[in-house]
Amino acid sequence: MQGRIAMLCLASLLTVTSARAQEIQVAPTVPQPNRVQGVGDIDARAMLNADIVLAFVNLGVGADVGVLPLGPGVLAIGGEFEVGACVSACLLLNAVTGYSWSHMFYSPHARASYHLLPSSSPGLEKVDLYGLALVGATITTTRVAGNASDTDFEYAGSDVGPSVGLGVGGKYFFSDNLFFGAEGRLRYSAGQYTYTARAGNVSISDSQSSWSLSGFNVQLFAGLRL
Repeated sequence: MQGRIAMLCLASLLTVTSARAQEIQVAPTVPQPNRVQGVGDIDARAMLNADIVLAFVNLGVGADVGVLPLGPGVLAIGGEFEVGACVSACLLLNAVTGYSWSHMFYSPHARASYHLLPSSSPGLEKVDLYGLALVGATITTTRVAGNASDTDFEYAGSDVGPSVGLGVGGKYFFSDNLFFGAEGRLRYSAGQYTYTARAGNVSISDSQSSWSLSGFNVQLFAGLRL
């Protein structure tokens, strides 16, 4: 009798163990959601771009919204506004010459970005990678003023020029909605100042001095997905 009870208990244990093993084997694997910007996602960000000595510092704000599934990725459109100013370089010129130096620019851009992760991307669930294109304008001003030989003088120039660029970027989400990231941009923006030069009571105007913000730069940012 005791042998039969032991056999029944052993059979029950084997049955439960086998069922549990099958349940574990057939349990579906739940994929981790990725953070690629989707249709309707709005990513707002604050931007910083500066060299190591702070010769020129750029600050800005921007936002993109996912609008259209396109192939394996998502197309987003948006805009940004950036302000740049000469900082340490102008402070050094002020100190060395005794004159007042300033240089600023303002850049509004419309932008389009294409967001895509590789089809097999383990470990990138918190990352949003994309390519981007920019088109807009640069409004720039420059000014030097002071006194030389007891005569006040001022040189002031301004211009509005085109600004276009291509780049790549990436965001890393350190929480559900907060991210930081970087963009590498190849940009063309250049023009020629229309300036006024004044010395005492004499003023002249011309268009000779040129400016350029063209080249490659890296922009850092932090933001929020709404």
